[in-house]
Amino acid sequence: MFIYEMHQHTARCSACAAADERKTVRALKAAGFAGMVLTNHFYHGNTAVRRSQPWEDFVRAFEQAYLIAKKEGDRLDFDVLFGIEEGVGGGKEVLLYGITPQFLYDHPELRHAELEEITALVHEAGGLVFQAHPFRVRNYIARPWEELSADALDGVETYNAFNSDMENMRAAAFADREGLLCVAGTDSHDEREAVRYGIVVPQRIRTERELAHVLRGGDYTLYIPE
Repeated sequence: MFIYEMHQHTARCSACAAADERKTVRALKAAGFAGMVLTNHFYHGNTAVRRSQPWEDFVRAFEQAYLIAKKEGDRLDFDVLFGIEEGVGGGKEVLLYGITPQFLYDHPELRHAELEEITALVHEAGGLVFQAHPFRVRNYIARPWEELSADALDGVETYNAFNSDMENMRAAAFADREGLLCVAGTDSHDEREAVRYGIVVPQRIRTERELAHVLRGGDYTLYIPE
């Protein structure tokens, strides 16, 4: 069985993070994980990348963070997969899985897209959209109790290591009621996390396309250590 971290930030692209790409890969490998999805804050999130630069240069920063992590992952036989976390208004965010940097290069309209438009583009590329840390109560999140449209989601991060038990319980109930897929993720911003969440799969996940296939098929369990 193989464990994957589904929600990881690094300082190169996420302004709120302190994690280094190479150190993160080494720490996760030492903790028994087989891989991770690098989900840095994107254009409408707490990004550390200058938005005013040309789109290609903006996206390149995220690709470079991924490539640095992937090079270290390849050295250690550790799978590094690409993803992003994007804001969709009011401080709420979604995780995009199953996409590659090329998807971002191809879609500069993401700068102005609403959630439904993002989902349509991601689906066209074969990816999935999961709500990140639903119902999280923070001062930067407006009306945290309000649900995103289930029609625009494939799934929900029902267990986030930095959500409260009550917030995670509400997320799980939302996913169950709407028939949405579930994942668990740490939402790590530092490579030195004491507790990590993720998913457990019976086979290695080598590519973003394989990740989308695994999630759609539901052939995984949630990794939530006590």
